[in-house]
Amino acid sequence: MAEEFLSDSTGSVRPFSDAFEPEREKVEFLIISSREGVMAEIRKFYTMGFAQVDEWSRLTPLPNSDRMMSILIRYRKPGSTDSSTPKSGQ
Repeated sequence: MAEEFLSDSTGSVRPFSDAFEPEREKVEFLIISSREGVMAEIRKFYTMGFAQVDEWSRLTPLPNSDRMMSILIRYRKPGSTDSSTPKSGQ
């Protein structure tokens, strides 16, 4: 589904795999709403300093629905109380 192919900041789509980073736990944030609702929430998270707009996946339509979804993936070290880090590990 959407986690199998994610777009990067250039808009190109690439396969995604967790195998290269086994010491980190994947944390996924999912927004499901109308196109306008998803975009509004992404912009809100950006203004809060939570995530850059281009860190979210492309909008993906939900089957048999007029709703869309977008996913943000961050990583954290298991057992850590520190906040999650972006895909790039920065």
